[in-house]
Amino acid sequence: MTGPLTGIRVVDMTMWAFTPVAGGILAHWGADVIKIENPASPDPSRLLGGTLEPGGASRSFKNYNRGKRAIALNMNTGEGRELLYKLVEGADVFLTSFLPQVRKKLGFDIDDIKARNPNIIYAKGTGLGPKGPESEKRGFDAAMWWSRGSLAYQAMEVSGAQTPTGMVGHGDTMCGTVLAGGICAALVQRAITGVAPVVDASLLGTAVWFNHQPITGASPGLPAAAAFPGGGMARTASMSHYKTKDGRFISLVFVNDPDDWWVDLCRVIGRPEMATDPKFATRAARAANAAQSVAILSEIFGAMTFDEAKQMMRPAIGAWAPVQSPREIHDDPQVIANRYLQPVTYPEGTTNFPTPPVLFDEDAFTTQRAPDFAEHTDEVLRELGLDDSQIAAHRAAGVIA
Repeated sequence: MTGPLTGIRVVDMTMWAFTPVAGGILAHWGADVIKIENPASPDPSRLLGGTLEPGGASRSFKNYNRGKRAIALNMNTGEGRELLYKLVEGADVFLTSFLPQVRKKLGFDIDDIKARNPNIIYAKGTGLGPKGPESEKRGFDAAMWWSRGSLAYQAMEVSGAQTPTGMVGHGDTMCGTVLAGGICAALVQRAITGVAPVVDASLLGTAVWFNHQPITGASPGLPAAAAFPGGGMARTASMSHYKTKDGRFISLVFVNDPDDWWVDLCRVIGRPEMATDPKFATRAARAANAAQSVAILSEIFGAMTFDEAKQMMRPAIGAWAPVQSPREIHDDPQVIANRYLQPVTYPEGTTNFPTPPVLFDEDAFTTQRAPDFAEHTDEVLRELGLDDSQIAAHRAAGVIA
């Protein structure tokens, strides 16, 4: 596979989701990413929603670890650590999700890795950041991103209901994307200055970044209303969700409610007279009479099916969208045209996996499958100069799987 990172090698010592996502994105963009797992204890995300069998892994693992090569290396042995260091000597990036105490114990902390390759970029993903009293605390998406990052609080405040604790990897994929971008920036810095920085990204830090509106609005000294708890925009006819007669929704998001968008909307819904009605002719008037205009549009959409409403809205110039189900994403013509989902075939069948959301020259590249457990161990060790007898000896000693 080719891409902007072709020729870059990444040693990936990661588990679960957030940090493996970063390695999967780098692999999708062309890097040679070598994922290291423990011979006796594979990445736990292989087991999510399923069981580990030869060549088997969960759907989450397959998504997060796309395109990597996998080896199994026992870091509790001196021989395993030495093999890791040989890999590091020829690599551009070392990527890890392990906590500081584990990195120190097993010999792959920053100083250990930099001692063998001063020019390597050391990248780590954490729950709460590299500094502070809780920097060595473990973290998961639902805890550090969703809850501690204030997104759960905001959702509860808006909905008036308790939100689910178990999220579906939203924070993990966002944070992994941020970390992949940071690694790319570090590669540019190294190319320009010769300095290879240490890169950090965290679940908490990414939550603060992504949830900027309410967090910024809650700055000490600002009035409470500035906190933007419910989205900050009053419901108007052109900033609302409308329920169709078959129980689906159409979302109108005419930010700042431009007059030309409103005139066009009135034409599209078959009520052109509303565009010149004094109660709705200006943005101020529409805000003052929002309840009346919302009621009119609710009646119009409520008399239609979801498909009829989509068909009616297609020519509208304002921003609108159908509220789609995950299944409908697979049939979305924009998703198909841009290859935002791509089929990957495994022995048990074909699954569509998301493409990392950056295109190069409008090319999404081709999504590769995730590796089987220890699939490339022999291949990678031969690249390090080991012969078959040495590989067999390491396997017999439990250094590799």
